[in-house]
Amino acid sequence: MLRTQARLLTATADFGAGEGLTGAQLLVLTAVVRGDRPPTVPQIARSLGHSRQAVQRLADALVEIGMVEAVDNPDHKRARLLVPTERGRAAYAAADAVSRTWAAEVTAGLDPAALAAATATLREIRTRLETGTTPR
Repeated sequence: MLRTQARLLTATADFGAGEGLTGAQLLVLTAVVRGDRPPTVPQIARSLGHSRQAVQRLADALVEIGMVEAVDNPDHKRARLLVPTERGRAAYAAADAVSRTWAAEVTAGLDPAALAAATATLREIRTRLETGTTPR
């Protein structure tokens, strides 16, 4: 599984290059754009399994280049909420189009039902890991 993860990270690292984004920046931008509500840096860090400090550096860079804004959080004085700008949404959309084309090429000829089952299984594993509900 680690080899698959490494291959995926390598293969997808350049998806945001057309928008001037590194793979790590695109990962954080995706978390901001696709979040149910504006996330904080610590929430993104927990979700991705990265350190808060690493995600903070990436978020700061995204703010600096105008992809996201940090706004006041009514629930926390120091953990600001990250919201995408129009430029950030456009960059995400462009990278997502590249991603969808790549995914279609990689999965061409595979059984759609098998892909759906694999996706559901991976989501369940991720949920268990994130919630700490893994059976012992």
